[in-house]
Amino acid sequence: MDYKGFIARCLGLDVLRVALAQIGLQNNQEKAIRHTLKLLNRTGSSNSDIVCLPELWYSKILTNFETQFVKIIAVAKEYNMTVIPGAFIERSKMTDNKDGLLQISCPIITNEGTILGSQLKIHPFGPQRKVIKAGNKVHVFESSNIKFGIGICYDIVFPEISRALVKKGADILFFPSKIRHEGIKPWHMYVQVRALENRVPIAAPNVCDTNKIYKGKSILVDFNYDSKTDIAIPKLRIGSSVNEQILIMDIDLKYARELRKKRFEDL
Repeated sequence: MDYKGFIARCLGLDVLRVALAQIGLQNNQEKAIRHTLKLLNRTGSSNSDIVCLPELWYSKILTNFETQFVKIIAVAKEYNMTVIPGAFIERSKMTDNKDGLLQISCPIITNEGTILGSQLKIHPFGPQRKVIKAGNKVHVFESSNIKFGIGICYDIVFPEISRALVKKGADILFFPSKIRHEGIKPWHMYVQVRALENRVPIAAPNVCDTNKIYKGKSILVDFNYDSKTDIAIPKLRIGSSVNEQILIMDIDLKYARELRKKRFEDL
């Protein structure tokens, strides 16, 4: 936590404490959930307002999120913390799903321990295209007076996703991701550009693993702004390339709104 953010929170200003959980991939599902619960308890102890987990840290097809992740839901309520638990594979809920198509869905758990809704992945990547049905809508969610939008991994590549979410009123965007080490450099570039072109903070967690296929480097983006030059510079917090960790940043939402309003007046 930065000192200015601490003071702003003490004064009751419009500051959001955002946390990313960079999760190490586990070799079985029960262990993955136990491991993730430990990270979430650490996050809750930091008084974070909202935490986001990566895409597909849990690889099993979900049949009932509320049953399978009941302990994660309980953590959200215990710590009064909104939890974006990542993105998971589930059966498509289409009534005419005769082909057994799957979808990748990101549910949202409110600080009261209820399921607010979910966002589907709109752009399946690579081999996913053969088995994953794409979503076709973006949603803005509100929990604890926070308006936020979600894209999933490859959705960051397409500027229309972020712009649509911001135009719908999102104050911050989350992109739970699963990025191979070869793609981390361009991924960081996409995240920063989406943030800059919309003047919106972005939080994007990644997984890591011992085989070094996925090398973490989760990223949080906010802004430093020089009013004299009218230039905004990304303020970054980037995770380790090898270790699990919790990244935390205090974000002044009002400040970001002012920058966004000014930018969009020129659009």
